[in-house]
Amino acid sequence: MSLDVATLTFAGGFVTFSSGLLVLVYWFQDRGAWAALWWAVAGLGSGVGIVLLALHGSAPFVISDIVGPWLLDICAVLTWIAARVFNRRAVNLVLVCVGVGLWITVLAVSGAHGGERYAIMLGTGISGCLYAAAALDFWRAREERLRARWLMISALTTFSIALFLTSVGVWVSAHVASLPPINRFGVVHFAGLAYAIVGAISLVMMLKERTEAAFKAAALIDPLTGLANRRSFMDRAQRVFDRHRVDGEPISLLALDLDRFKLINDTFGHPVGDQVLRIFAEGLSWTLRPADIAARIGGEEFVVLLPGCGIEAALVIADRIRAGFQGAGEFVNGQRVGATVSVGAVTSTSPTDGVMALHSLADAALYVAKSSGRNRVVRADGSTGPAPSNVLRIA
Repeated sequence: MSLDVATLTFAGGFVTFSSGLLVLVYWFQDRGAWAALWWAVAGLGSGVGIVLLALHGSAPFVISDIVGPWLLDICAVLTWIAARVFNRRAVNLVLVCVGVGLWITVLAVSGAHGGERYAIMLGTGISGCLYAAAALDFWRAREERLRARWLMISALTTFSIALFLTSVGVWVSAHVASLPPINRFGVVHFAGLAYAIVGAISLVMMLKERTEAAFKAAALIDPLTGLANRRSFMDRAQRVFDRHRVDGEPISLLALDLDRFKLINDTFGHPVGDQVLRIFAEGLSWTLRPADIAARIGGEEFVVLLPGCGIEAALVIADRIRAGFQGAGEFVNGQRVGATVSVGAVTSTSPTDGVMALHSLADAALYVAKSSGRNRVVRADGSTGPAPSNVLRIA
């Protein structure tokens, strides 16, 4: 079975152009996805370039044999830029433009001096390098877990290999006056069709995955402080307690409430109050261990879970939080605010204890701290103050 190369090329151009339209439609729905715009322009341009190549012999030489290949080369650059933008990597457009200018100049000079074969080989080979570089960018950013990423890497890698094979084929071919025969170089046409379809679909899928992940994260994070919210805290704390039932290690919980926060808002304004909340959240992040879980569960109410932490160590951590915030909250934006925090602390050593039960005990201790004068730490048995001085500080 033989296929007409021009017909197959037209089909490839149509599919590639359509894939660009698909991604462009997505970009119109999400104008912040700039990678989609770059990818769409590359797809549209590649589709046009492929069709121009298919017009070899029926269109002016400049259109089919110069403009078409150049357009494909430029779109390879645009695809690489799209990959960089998607994976949040820098792109120096000035250097890119200079590089493209030099590339096109070399191709033009080679073609003008009878080196068509070398121009085609060089253009195809560099395009293959750019698609391989795009695949490498997606692979290097694999810490962002997107299921469609591997489809994209596979499509880009396959297409780059096909371009490399075509470049080698052009090098050994003595027939450069016509399109390469299908039995020798048809692999690039089939690889191009697969890449156009899989690449566009993969990009749209990854963009949707990223958007869904962002919405999910936003639903679990307090936007003002960046800490977990109540829902996220309860989910994560429950997993800690499930492990606690197995290993039997102690778990401590701190209930924290900023003192006279309403007065701060009324006196200095809500912007200062928001800044106080952010200062407190930053202090928590600096003080706590990586395994600890901190959350904002109300206006000025916070909670901290300390896995594997006994009551003495928990009191040390709680007093460190209290003292650090007393210093950081003394002045805010040049104004003497004097913000402080009260803390209730409790430790569970029983595998039957639950998150809510422990939080209720810590809340009761927090109430005692508030009623005893604020700016202090109280443990669930009612005693106040930091842990004894002989306690080893572990966080």
